Amino acid sequence: MNAASLGDTALQQSDPHTATIHYTTALLTHPRSPSYFIKRSTAFSRLKPTPNLSAALRDAESAVLLARERGKRELIVEAQMRRAIVLFLMGRYVAAEGVVGVVEGMIGLDKDGNGGEDKEEKVRKAMGGGAGKGIEAEVRIWGAKIRAKVNGLGEQSGEGGEKVEEVPVGVKVPGEKELKGQLEELRGGKVGEGIGGEEKESQKLEDKVEEKERAEVKETQQQQQQQQQQQVKVRHEWYQSGETVVVTLYVKGVPKDKVAIELKEDSTSIQFPLPSGAEYDFTLDPLFAPIDPSTSKVSVFSTKIEISLRKKTPGQKWSALESTTGPVISTPQPTVTPTTTTTQAQAPSYPTSSRHGAKDWDKLASSLTQKPKKDKTKSSSKPKDEQGEGEEDDGEASDAESINSDFGGGDAVDGFFKKLYANADPDTRRAMVKSYVESQGTSLSTNWDEVGQGPVKVRPPSE
Repeated sequence: MNAASLGDTALQQSDPHTATIHYTTALLTHPRSPSYFIKRSTAFSRLKPTPNLSAALRDAESAVLLARERGKRELIVEAQMRRAIVLFLMGRYVAAEGVVGVVEGMIGLDKDGNGGEDKEEKVRKAMGGGAGKGIEAEVRIWGAKIRAKVNGLGEQSGEGGEKVEEVPVGVKVPGEKELKGQLEELRGGKVGEGIGGEEKESQKLEDKVEEKERAEVKETQQQQQQQQQQQVKVRHEWYQSGETVVVTLYVKGVPKDKVAIELKEDSTSIQFPLPSGAEYDFTLDPLFAPIDPSTSKVSVFSTKIEISLRKKTPGQKWSALESTTGPVISTPQPTVTPTTTTTQAQAPSYPTSSRHGAKDWDKLASSLTQKPKKDKTKSSSKPKDEQGEGEEDDGEASDAESINSDFGGGDAVDGFFKKLYANADPDTRRAMVKSYVESQGTSLSTNWDEVGQGPVKVRPPSE
């Protein structure tokens, strides 16, 4: 296995430092390879605990110069895209917007991510006819992210906006001697500190200022996104099973080829054009819990878009779509054996007037939707012609039959709820189950228009 392949393996195993060593070794053999500079730029931007973005940008700009030297459009597009991403990570949003605009022009997209009449032909030319859809999706997603940051800056982007040239200026591609020195530093454990870091102290100060600016921009962006969501009014709902979380966006007439999708373990992002012409961005970052991107999918229908997220930990219950405590960390879920002392793992108990004591609301909610087991002896003893040709196992009818069979006995409260559920329409049933489960038995609602708007809060009775 050559050095570049070893670098790819290290990068996939989340070991960017080792990857930089292998890519530098590969560059000593092929010092004019744009692809190796692009890969090393990616590794520098993923270094932990602190990425070396200065070195990542220098490698990306070197890749642009070498790709132009070779005259290969697909390499130029890939190098410019890496350059735009690094500029974005550095907080140089206006400069990143300028570079991504260059890429959009090369593959036939306008600044809003829409293709012209000859888009397919341009993409085919830019990507050799085989990778057009992949690079177009990447450009659309990053273009939307970068412009959201620039729009968040408002007037500040006009006053102090940084412009960059299409062809990097003042960049010198490192030669064999420089590459050997860089390899020694990397092997010495300096993780690229001396590569592209001539103004180290100044960079630290700039990073602090940029961090503060990013926080302000993020707050402004969130406000703008909320306003945009309210204006656009794209309604969404979600539900979950033991294996998946399904999010439904109710929007009509979205072309399948215009939907840009990015599924990651800790985040989900989808962009698509609205009938009004505006670009809509639906992002969940970070997700409540990790997912498996390889088995998750997005389906586009004529009246809706359905996002099916496969849980990485089956059986884990999500209380929301997004986490409020920071990035998602995938950790094994411990198995807890219930005992009389593990009260924290038990569902909360609230005061009740029932003579049978406190109720297990989770068990009651589960019984509302549980299908009854068929009595095979009864069904088999009945002649086939007497059963009727249209007699099938209808889940909804079976639920009602199971509930009605319990009316005569047991707790009166159970009987009341089951009877109410059995005689209700589908929306009312959904509202009852959702309000019971999410409020942990402290609230019961039959109004789906109200319950479907969001999670139902827990409301324990006052003492």
